Amino acid sequence: MRFGKSGSEKLFEEIEQRLSKAKRYRQNGKIQKARSEYLDLSDFVTKNEGNLSKASHISQFYTDIGRGLFEVGENRDAIKCFEKAINRDPNNLDPLLQKGLVYLSMDEMNNYALECFEKVLKDDPENEKALSNKAKVLRLIGWESRAMTAFRELLDKDPSNISYVHKLVKQDPDDPNLWKIEAEHFEDIGNVEKAIKAYEKVLALDPEDEEAFENFVDLLEDDPDKLIEHAEKLEKGDGGKLADKLYQKAQEEHPEDIGLLDKMIEKNPDDLELLEKKAEILEKEDEPEEVKEVYEEIYDKKDDELGYYKKVLQLKPDDIDVLYDKGEYHYRRGEYEEALKSYNRLIELGEDNIDIWHNKGACLFHLEEYEKALTAFDIGIERNGEDIGLRMSKGLVLYEMGDYEKSENSFNEVVKRNQDEPKAWYYKSKVGAQEGAEKKAINFLKRAVSLNDEFKERAKEDEAFAEMRDMDKFNGLVS
Repeated sequence: MRFGKSGSEKLFEEIEQRLSKAKRYRQNGKIQKARSEYLDLSDFVTKNEGNLSKASHISQFYTDIGRGLFEVGENRDAIKCFEKAINRDPNNLDPLLQKGLVYLSMDEMNNYALECFEKVLKDDPENEKALSNKAKVLRLIGWESRAMTAFRELLDKDPSNISYVHKLVKQDPDDPNLWKIEAEHFEDIGNVEKAIKAYEKVLALDPEDEEAFENFVDLLEDDPDKLIEHAEKLEKGDGGKLADKLYQKAQEEHPEDIGLLDKMIEKNPDDLELLEKKAEILEKEDEPEEVKEVYEEIYDKKDDELGYYKKVLQLKPDDIDVLYDKGEYHYRRGEYEEALKSYNRLIELGEDNIDIWHNKGACLFHLEEYEKALTAFDIGIERNGEDIGLRMSKGLVLYEMGDYEKSENSFNEVVKRNQDEPKAWYYKSKVGAQEGAEKKAINFLKRAVSLNDEFKERAKEDEAFAEMRDMDKFNGLVS
């Protein structure tokens, strides 16, 4: 009858206890004590191997000690323990796997790690951890094609092996090649929605993967509206760059689609080529108002106002608004003959309002065609007799012609309608000065200056008041 525990059993328990003790040290942050305990325990197992009954137990002890040494940073000693474990029990693949993990953590030891994982997989092809780490090593070494080929062969044998890839993707979600394997798998089984999402991940991680991008586009319907819709979804998330690339590709495939062009222009507002392309399409579609807006934007960006007017008038020679704007453009620049052409064309087209006659008259005034200018102003006054601007301009023309009486009458019509119009009072003063009516001139000038102080400076230099500059009243008024 057997009483008590055998020496082997006691030894087994002691080793287990010391492993637990070392583990507690490690978990409590007492790394140095844990390290010493693991190293001492390794020596202890070596000395007592003859007293342990099973080689599998010895192998497992060395494996556990090696794992602990790996955890506390003693990689070399950990490898020695794993090698002893392998020697004691070649059928135990765990120490071989653990040895590979240690090599994987060390600089420039990836090839040794790969050798370990491949040996494990040779005896245990279904070992997920070995497969996962083999893929990781292959990527670290830069053998992406080998890694991907291995996965594809695995899936060819049994599509259910995709589960390995799923797990690796969870472990390493930033590897575009793993997502690519997933995308190809979903595409093969007809799950288009998941394939699209997987390709989105691939391209988010590796925007330069042209093959993935082409596959991604092929999965989307050949419909520009669908492409826009999908790109907009990407924009709402973190897929802005991919959305840009998708818009670009879609625009290349559907160059005449206005909707896509609008999206491209929205994203690239300074791209004149896109705007010009849109204008070209709208011209073909005979959309004059829309094309006008596009050309306005194009020439605004070119800072070429005149170019815009010329372009739009080529397309629509009778555009009233543009003709008005073109006339004003030339008038501002002192190009009165060109401005006059626009206003004459507007009159030919039936424009008959005080603005057009005033503008025409102003151009003729600057061109010193005074009689014609008077005719234009008179026509405008016929259209609206209460407009003081026309009467003021008419007075200026008459003044330049030396017809002071009629000129003053015109200015009187202005102040009759607006007592606070300083320019009219100023010119009434000038008429008085020209006629030698100095008292009248002083009174009118006083009124002008009271309404607008700027007329003091004008009067100082104005030749109309040359004969009055020695007068105290004049100097007192303008000083």
